[in-house]
Amino acid sequence: MSLIPFPGKQEFSRPECGKLPSQSEVKRALSQHRDLVARLENIGEGVSVRVGAPCGDQADEALIHIVYHTKKERDAVSSILTNHSFGVPVELIKR
Repeated sequence: MSLIPFPGKQEFSRPECGKLPSQSEVKRALSQHRDLVARLENIGEGVSVRVGAPCGDQADEALIHIVYHTKKERDAVSSILTNHSFGVPVELIKR
C-alpha cells in the first residue's frame, strides 16, 4: 500500500484518522473529477477508483483508494497523479 502526494507536495504519509476529509467530500471529489477517474480506470482492467474508509465504517472519514494489479498499472497511475489531483488524499493498493 502506498500514497501519492498532491501535485507539488512531497508528503507520502496518509493523514491520520481524525484529519481525513468526510466521506461526502471524497464522493464529491470523485464526482467532480469523473474524467480523471475514467482516465485512471482506462489504464487497465486491474485499475479501479473508489471511496475508501481506512478508519472503519463508523467514522465519517475517507480517502480515494486506487486499486491496481501490476507494476505497469501502478507506474501509469503514478504518472497521471503527478500532474492531476482529486484534491483529497489518495491511497494506492496492490491486489
